[in-house]
Amino acid sequence: MTDVNLLMAKALSSLDNYVLHRSLCGTAFAIVEFCNKIKKHSFNSSLKSFGFESEKINAWALPDAVWSRICLKYPELNFYPLGTITERATKKTIVRLSFFASGKNSLNIGEKELSRNLRISIKSLQIKGVLKLFLIEYFFEMCIDQNRRSWKDLKFDLGFWYNFSKDGYFVSLLNERKLRQTLANQCEEKAGIFLPFLMECMEERDFTRNKQRISDGFVRTFGILPPKRENLKNLRKSFLNVIVGTKSFSELRKSYVVDKKAKRFLLHTEDPNISFSFDTLERLLRHNIHSLIKDLLDIGTTVYMADLYTKREFSLERRVSILMPVRHPHVWSNVQKELEHAVSFLGRDNFSIKFIKRKEKVDKLRRFSVKLDNRCVCLFSGGLDSLAGAVWVLDHKLDPIFVSHYSSNILVGIQKSLISQLEKIYNKPLQHLGLRVSKTGDKKIKNSLSAPFRSVMIQHLRSFLFLSLATAVALESKIKKIYVFENGPVALNPLFSEARVNTRTAHPHFLVRFKELVKAVFGIDIIIENPFLYHTKGEVVNILARQELQGLVAKTVSCWNWSRVPLWAKQRGIKGFKGRHDGECIPCIIRRSAVHHARLWEKDTNYLINVFNQFSKLQRDNRTMIADFLRFCLNIKSLSDAELLFHTPDLSVYEEGVNPQELMRMYKRHAKEAIDCFRARSNKEFQRIFASVFR
Repeated sequence: MTDVNLLMAKALSSLDNYVLHRSLCGTAFAIVEFCNKIKKHSFNSSLKSFGFESEKINAWALPDAVWSRICLKYPELNFYPLGTITERATKKTIVRLSFFASGKNSLNIGEKELSRNLRISIKSLQIKGVLKLFLIEYFFEMCIDQNRRSWKDLKFDLGFWYNFSKDGYFVSLLNERKLRQTLANQCEEKAGIFLPFLMECMEERDFTRNKQRISDGFVRTFGILPPKRENLKNLRKSFLNVIVGTKSFSELRKSYVVDKKAKRFLLHTEDPNISFSFDTLERLLRHNIHSLIKDLLDIGTTVYMADLYTKREFSLERRVSILMPVRHPHVWSNVQKELEHAVSFLGRDNFSIKFIKRKEKVDKLRRFSVKLDNRCVCLFSGGLDSLAGAVWVLDHKLDPIFVSHYSSNILVGIQKSLISQLEKIYNKPLQHLGLRVSKTGDKKIKNSLSAPFRSVMIQHLRSFLFLSLATAVALESKIKKIYVFENGPVALNPLFSEARVNTRTAHPHFLVRFKELVKAVFGIDIIIENPFLYHTKGEVVNILARQELQGLVAKTVSCWNWSRVPLWAKQRGIKGFKGRHDGECIPCIIRRSAVHHARLWEKDTNYLINVFNQFSKLQRDNRTMIADFLRFCLNIKSLSDAELLFHTPDLSVYEEGVNPQELMRMYKRHAKEAIDCFRARSNKEFQRIFASVFR
């Protein structure tokens, strides 16, 4: 479907005028401010006055740099769905300005040429033209966000996949590009109609009048008036849907708007419904944990469990609003905004948290200290990346403490088995700490939790829990360095399908925000590094290609649905199946591509489904997801640098120490790994589909 009026009608029906006004006008003001500074001042002084140092900026990083400055001024723009729409539209506008003047498709240009391109583009287009570019991309992203299949017939949500037709997985890459261009042309026409209303907002910064102008603009352009919601800002401040503790709902409603389906979590009580204890950690450390660190662990646990039990709306938007007791409420209240921004960025959620006093004896606040030496804390999940990371650490002669989170005895068994095998290979004892965080198994307790939502769109906030556990161990052990091992494509997790929400697992922005949060709370600088940021998964698995390590590959777990696979095998009548991989989820697809690249195909585990010769038998959802992934990889392989950054603006990253050009090169290798695997491993039927559809 490419009718812009129908798509915008669907989009606007779920958005109120207040949100649209803040999104459109806030971003437009910031873009105009940026352009005016570039026009009037030198490039260096323009960038510095906008809030960042020029030596960190190049054409690859500039889109994300501008967006990050906008978010500092308008932090609510981060939230899904408008956060992703506005982010992509802003970055695409900056990409256009960066190479508009030269007409070149390479972004390998120096600062002088970048400055020249921007000045010529802005002078040629004028502010009016720049804002029209932004509106075109804004409307286009709103339409793409709505151009998704209906999932109302499903009993659970699997996420949304980008489709232009009912049989979206049979749309060729060439036709998809044509359909995108058709939609873009319609958006350009609509942007021309809407532009005068936005220009009026730029000239007079009056909130009430501008809000009305935005409404008038949408009526004039699309014939639709966005619905109004009374006192939305106050509603967000007082809304609760996750309550930690025993305070009654009736008492809470005196001060808050409590959701009818609010979840209650009980931690460290006589009848807890969450299984989590400090005992395991204290036994390893051989001393009691400081009460401020206990707060960090409780917050990490609550964030993780709230993710499992808070369902996304039809729009994929999700509000997670928590009220929880902590031992040092004044400390955490002082960093509330930093905490909310870190978690909201990680899962693209509208996340908020409020703190009250926990009735418990607390330790005196003190200065924490860490030491940079050979010791480190390493996250260890039991997947291929964390296993390769463990090998990397041991090969570098470091002294690690491996920290794991698990929700079942099966997973902790896998983790312990891998650590035991490494001990034998390296002939040395290893420290391993596994902490259980899950719902309690006792269904008879008063506030027992039901099963989490069955969705690929949960565990988006797991990284926050994982890092909280690692930080607690590091602080209590006086260790300065924490290692996160995640291959680059999964660490960044760009939207390979534009109407799908991905968690930004180990994104450099998230890691930096988490470090800043730790410094604000504990007063120390820790180091969090991901040595695999510029590695594809195939390159990560190559670390395990040594003869003595190959046997461990099959013992790792990567699948989204690993716990359900044995049951699914039984339902399919497959007797004796002992694997833990369904074979058709994206982690399984990327894993198989990586193992193929590392020439360890015969050393890998069993998969319930072989997508390479059973593609036509897969459910439509999974066919579409795989098709989207392959189209994403083919775009990476075939588009020029500038075209690729325009098509996938998530690949622009502005953060100290991050090289965006290297990220782009890594993604090209990642795309090649996946395409090579499908071409080599697919049967003739899928080869025909691949040749005709994915060309």
